[in-house]
Amino acid sequence: MESLLRTPKIALLIILALLSLAVASCTPNANAEIISPDLGEKLAAAEAGSEVVIQPTPEPKRLADLSPEEITAGLPPAIADALANADPSHGADLALQYGCVGCHSLDPAQQMTGPTWHNIGDTATERVPGMSPALYLYESIVDPNSFVVPGYPANIMPQNFGDTLSEQEIADLIAYMLEQHGQP
Repeated sequence: MESLLRTPKIALLIILALLSLAVASCTPNANAEIISPDLGEKLAAAEAGSEVVIQPTPEPKRLADLSPEEITAGLPPAIADALANADPSHGADLALQYGCVGCHSLDPAQQMTGPTWHNIGDTATERVPGMSPALYLYESIVDPNSFVVPGYPANIMPQNFGDTLSEQEIADLIAYMLEQHGQP
């Protein structure tokens, strides 16, 4: 054996074979649990001999899946009445006139001071749990600090739109934003 180790080629081959075995023993098990939010539950269940059934992530609500009553639930009656006859195109004009588009974009890739309005109709269905999409948008206009989207600064949006806009103008803006849904 000593004479084999003295031959550099054979010694090198033996070293490479040992290294290959060492590397192969470090190969991860493809069936092993990986880090995930439910890993703790899975490991605890495995130790207890039971199985954890992980529910699939629910699909987010979409505006198109809601009834008109669900969309407008909780709105002040005067705003709900105005929304029934709202003009979304006038809402788009108001967004320009009052500078909303300076902080909110319809382009999801464009980062601005305020949250995107891309798909805001769909986003509003779940942005504040328990709040209807129209009520969320209404509150965002008349009391913008009542809920500040995480990652965005408070006290940037004017606080006086509830006083400066008419009920119909607020409804028109809400109608415009509600039209922004179902987009890729």
